[in-house]
Amino acid sequence: MARLAAAVSICVAFCGCGLAYKNSLSRDGFIVYTNDGPEFLQRTCVRIERIYTCLSEVFEIPRPFPWTTRIFLDGRADGLLDYSYNPDLLGYYVPFLQMIRIDSRAAASNLVSDLDQVLLHEIVHHFLVSELPGISGKCWLNEGLAGNLEVGIIDEKRAEFPLLNPVLLKIARRELAGNKKRNQLRDLLRSDWKSFHDEKTREKNYALSWAIVYHLLEAELPAELPLKARINRIHAMDEETITALESRWRNNILKLDVVEKLGELARESAPGKRLTALWAIQELGRSRGFNVRRSLAILTKLFDDEASELREASYVAFLELLSNNPQMPFLDPEKTGKALTRLQSVIADREAKPRLRALLVGNIDHHRTLKKDWIPLLIETLEDSRPMVRAAAAGALSKMAAKPTIVSPLFWTNASIEERSVEVGEWKRWLAARGSR
Repeated sequence: MARLAAAVSICVAFCGCGLAYKNSLSRDGFIVYTNDGPEFLQRTCVRIERIYTCLSEVFEIPRPFPWTTRIFLDGRADGLLDYSYNPDLLGYYVPFLQMIRIDSRAAASNLVSDLDQVLLHEIVHHFLVSELPGISGKCWLNEGLAGNLEVGIIDEKRAEFPLLNPVLLKIARRELAGNKKRNQLRDLLRSDWKSFHDEKTREKNYALSWAIVYHLLEAELPAELPLKARINRIHAMDEETITALESRWRNNILKLDVVEKLGELARESAPGKRLTALWAIQELGRSRGFNVRRSLAILTKLFDDEASELREASYVAFLELLSNNPQMPFLDPEKTGKALTRLQSVIADREAKPRLRALLVGNIDHHRTLKKDWIPLLIETLEDSRPMVRAAAAGALSKMAAKPTIVSPLFWTNASIEERSVEVGEWKRWLAARGSR
């Protein structure tokens, strides 16, 4: 009776909940509600529309969609059930209401990619429940597939699914290494919703679910099969078939080295793997701890890749790696020094792509390292012929140098040469005075 009352309460609240939001937008397959402004709504709808388009291709669903999902973006986190393992982004999907709710206030404090990931995770749940009858009763498969597909990379024209989830791999390896004698799969496959989402074991269950689904998709099923066909085969597998794979699964996950795998993906040259390669390079830039030196070696090797897109991505990833790991110059001073010299030469090269130069300049403000003083180069760059490069240099100087400056991009893009020369002259005098101390 209590469950029935709760269900009725949710339905009543749901029927009128759209009225409580200031803005909404409808597209094929979904309606988005939010109290954020129209610009945020438009941008988010574009991202959601891309997700729906790519998943319709994965699951081979004809358009228009046979259903409409209601997606609510708000900041009311109190009392909501957290279906995601990321504590910073609250999201959940209610199948019988075809409703997704996401804490956009938490998302706004994170990277855009984090919002994309939680959107993709919850929308994947909707597609899985709609296309695979009975999957709601298989928590391990429902969450395992969402954990694999949430790392999808989607742009304007296409989508790729690397399946590798570095965060969940780390948790899964830790759990398997710490429980070598315990069989994990049988309990995992038999978990109901309540036990699966228990606060004490939820993180572990998400990670192990990702790990077994990843193993099945990548190691047990033919790679030439389309993703949908592999998903359908897993859905059709019985418990005994899967639990019999415990030993092979454990060995595969424990041997799966995240840096080695990311390096392999980063070097993908096939046209259909371009997005995956760029994603892997970005992930290498986020390495920490014992993985830093090996990630550094892979990224600096990519500096000489034939594909300009991969070279440029590796430059930015290197700067992020350095920002996250200020000890890097001590771990490998030779590679770090050569890499910094290479980036300085790219920034100084007036023939290099302006967008790339501005991107690098905009990413060096946190990267003051031994024997590399960026300030003289940045002051010189204030006189660059490219407006976006000048503006990026001014922004970096405002964070790196102890001197007030005009930061407004409009000044550096639109002001006359005479006006800019006054500001550049002040910088040059400041630099000369600093050098004479």
